[in-house]
Amino acid sequence: MAYANPDELRRLLRIESFTEEESATAELLIDLAQGVIEDETGQALEQSQDTVILDGPTADDPRHHPATGSRKLILPRWPVTAVASVKLVDEDQELVFGKDRDYTWSAAGILHRRGAEWPSHDRAVEVVYTPGYAPVPAGPKRICLRLAAAGWSNPEFLSAETLGDHSRSFSAEALGMELTTADRRTLGAYRART
Repeated sequence: MAYANPDELRRLLRIESFTEEESATAELLIDLAQGVIEDETGQALEQSQDTVILDGPTADDPRHHPATGSRKLILPRWPVTAVASVKLVDEDQELVFGKDRDYTWSAAGILHRRGAEWPSHDRAVEVVYTPGYAPVPAGPKRICLRLAAAGWSNPEFLSAETLGDHSRSFSAEALGMELTTADRRTLGAYRART
């Protein structure tokens, strides 16, 4: 799933219709713009079901308390809309969801261990969960379409042109997919936790 689609870009550009080749170009530009956004946020924003194997919190982890260990485990992507399963890898043990059971989870992407601590070693916990947005919020979508439109307006990657004695200069950066300060501020609300 993409943040936007070629038809939305076509309407933004006020073009009546795309040829098949123009539609493919529009998809490529939207993918590139989405990549710029994901580079900034550090995570994909569209909803998907992910399977991850997480390291347990260790003594040098700020969430790990020497006396009590850690009962919190942070998932790599958020917001979280569902957790299908949580399994302790070494013990091949499926945990049971519930306040009176093994774990709970929050939309912020935090797994809370109930009545025990998370194992404190590498590759300790396997989680199948659903993070992301469906649909992608308006702010990132707007930025995606703007960046794709900028790329559409300069398909030859022209960075400079002189008319007297005709000189042209090309560069990949000239595609125009640059985030503004306002874009970065908007995308800050969607940044991955590290």
